[in-house]
Amino acid sequence: MNGHTSTRERILTAARELFAAQGYRGASIRDITKAAGANLGAVTYHFGTKQDLYQAVLSGAFDELAGRIEAAAGTEGSGPERLAATVRTMFRFYQEEPDVPRLALHQLAGGAGLPPVVGPYLRRNLGAIGALIEAGIAAGEFRAVDPNLVTFTIISQAVWFAIIGRSLVTLADLPVDHELLAERMERHVTDVVTRFLAQEAGPS
Repeated sequence: MNGHTSTRERILTAARELFAAQGYRGASIRDITKAAGANLGAVTYHFGTKQDLYQAVLSGAFDELAGRIEAAAGTEGSGPERLAATVRTMFRFYQEEPDVPRLALHQLAGGAGLPPVVGPYLRRNLGAIGALIEAGIAAGEFRAVDPNLVTFTIISQAVWFAIIGRSLVTLADLPVDHELLAERMERHVTDVVTRFLAQEAGPS
């Protein structure tokens, strides 16, 4: 890895952590470059503006998630098996990358809506899971439903748990740690959605 690549990656890592923790407005270029061990001009050199850096962070994070979802949804196997793999992939990703939902959450909480750069990646997620549901309906593995609503349910459950899961462990005084609860939640969501889709399953 050359010096430029190393500096660029350090800036991306620092920016991702600070944008997730403080939001776009709260994370300053000075704080980001200080955390990355780089000079103030490094952001301009490698990315251009602070907004360009923010978009690069979002693109990297959400592109990785979209790629994993597409791979899981496109695996061989029955509809229920592919569905389970997709749900598992989403929960595991958020366990590994807990700051990803928070990257956009600050902007959403402020009423600004999702950052536009995230849109194409979310559409990939919706498309991959929706196609999985449609294929299951066509094969008679799932009953006829609105694929979009099922997709929204799966995505929202995974994101919601990623954001509030650790707090739930404390608030509910659960005798399990967050990682174990995440695994149980993953299986629960898979079971609930699979059972719902299996009701009166038949060719559409």
